Amino acid sequence: MWMGFRWGGSYWILLILAGVATAHEGPDPRAHWLCKPKYLEGARLKSQAGPDLRANIAPLVQNSGVVSCLRTDSDFEGFVAEGTWPEHLQWLPVDALTVTAWVSLDELRADGGIVSAFEDTGSLEKGWVLGYNRQSFTFGISTEKADDGDGTMTYLSATSSVEPGRWYHVVGVYDGNEQQIWVNGKLEGRSNVQGGRILYPDRGQVVVGAYRDSNEVFPMVGRLGAAHVYDLAAKPAWVEHEFGHHREWTELPAEVRSNSSSAFVIEPFLQYATKDRISVVCESVAVSDVRVVYGETTAFGSETLASSSDGLIHTARLERLKPEMGYYYRVIGKDRATGQEVASSIRSFQTASLAETPFAFAVIADTQGNPKVNGKLAQHAWGLRPNFMIVPGDLVDDGLRKEQWVKEFFESLSPLISRVPFYPVLGNHERNADHYYRYMDLPEPEYYYTFDYGNARFFMLDSNKKMDPQSEQYLWLEDQLKRLEAERQSGDRSIVWKFVSFHHPPYSSDEDDYGNLWKGKSTWGDQKARLMAELFDRYGVDVVWTGHIHSYERTWPVFAGKPDQTRGTVYMITGGGGGGLEQAGPIRPPFQNNVKRGHHFVYVAIHGNILELKAYDLEGQLFDQIEWRKKPE
Repeated sequence: MWMGFRWGGSYWILLILAGVATAHEGPDPRAHWLCKPKYLEGARLKSQAGPDLRANIAPLVQNSGVVSCLRTDSDFEGFVAEGTWPEHLQWLPVDALTVTAWVSLDELRADGGIVSAFEDTGSLEKGWVLGYNRQSFTFGISTEKADDGDGTMTYLSATSSVEPGRWYHVVGVYDGNEQQIWVNGKLEGRSNVQGGRILYPDRGQVVVGAYRDSNEVFPMVGRLGAAHVYDLAAKPAWVEHEFGHHREWTELPAEVRSNSSSAFVIEPFLQYATKDRISVVCESVAVSDVRVVYGETTAFGSETLASSSDGLIHTARLERLKPEMGYYYRVIGKDRATGQEVASSIRSFQTASLAETPFAFAVIADTQGNPKVNGKLAQHAWGLRPNFMIVPGDLVDDGLRKEQWVKEFFESLSPLISRVPFYPVLGNHERNADHYYRYMDLPEPEYYYTFDYGNARFFMLDSNKKMDPQSEQYLWLEDQLKRLEAERQSGDRSIVWKFVSFHHPPYSSDEDDYGNLWKGKSTWGDQKARLMAELFDRYGVDVVWTGHIHSYERTWPVFAGKPDQTRGTVYMITGGGGGGLEQAGPIRPPFQNNVKRGHHFVYVAIHGNILELKAYDLEGQLFDQIEWRKKPE
């Protein structure tokens, strides 16, 4: 079959025989970008003609039996053509223009851009943009014949409505006299308001996949298949023919991904930061391969593959990092069955501080079964920008139930733990469940471990297990404290503060957990956990953070079982993270300094030998505050 059509002033003949087209089907474009994975090198898209494109982050890859394309989301700020604006003005069309794109939108907005070379700032409107609004595709252009003579753009809207998730072939045409917009091979709008040469701004950018000029960036959320820019005006036969190349794309069912990270059962969270490494953990919906891209800016530059025993729970250990450095990261998962990629939103983290640098952390315990409360506390805590968080047990109400880990802990705390690492210990409600060990990336054996941050050393224990002087944990802690003492004797005084955390409180004035104080006597705390106190006294542990009792309590420094003004350990119960509230009994024990019933979190800031502690309630109101100063040695 022979088919002829007119392109600008030329007549092109296309031979289609037995369904196979000739190799060359029209004039060469000034710019041509195929949005396929094989042309993508990180955040750079190699062009078929014209300049290469570069984005702030790498878009996602989508491969299926029919479509191979790139998917963008709200963190993507568009592909920008490499080179200077004056260089682009040498190839950008002036007398006539055809701009085309294969596109699928997940979201519609008032100002949307697909392919553009324009500036729209205040009264300055010059260039052109193929884009969309909240209902339909648009094509805007500024020429010498603008109505008011100052280059104001005319935005032409298509008549059909855009259905999110469906593929469309969109074409903007300008022949020097008439402006047209075509959707899926059909003419849907025309205007002769514009005429003459295209006007370009003095400065600008060529952008694909965003509405972007010097002071605005509105990402295109959806999929990109291809884009072309010609310096000729296409005639109807060519537009219809080009649409026919991928007509089958438009017949595919709508595929909307309003949140690109929806393929994660558990959004990425952070664990065990040191001065040169950190762990990123997540759980994918489908069996996937996962990688983490990261760097000191959102351009990233580094990448680590995550390990996984089942293809669902993934752990990436980012190593060889700089101390106390801020980093940005993104987790990208590739479905092993479909090849489609999904990505988390961009988050940040910071490596551990050096000994001489101030730092801060949050303490929240017993978040169990109350995501509304612990989510609110997490938001308050994040507002104070801690470096990390410790969780003294009872993360969930029943550790054997996976949905509680997913919905009641990780989901509600995500705004905090996706940005700061957390260091947990086991409570009684975890029930030593396998879920804890599968999700946490902590040093072996994971139910006890130690870490340094700044000038502090933390010792994390499991008070569900034995804690007597012959027990594994007691002997381990004794050895660790001896080693720290030996470090100090050898002249290494970098560690100033010693902290311990476990779940059950050695000292507590709770009304009924350790004897009913409304009717009789109490043991004033967990006797098994109190067996550790001799070690704390001997080696000068500064603070012990616990939970279990769903209230707040801070003791005086305690030494040899009694309050002491000159030495001893402060014991703190911080169990107000979400569990049903408890309260102190009617009899006040001598060790008690401050007690309060209510949901809360604790914020600790340290600089050298000064420790400031503040406790905040569910409304973010301060209710306890103290400063400790250690005498320099």
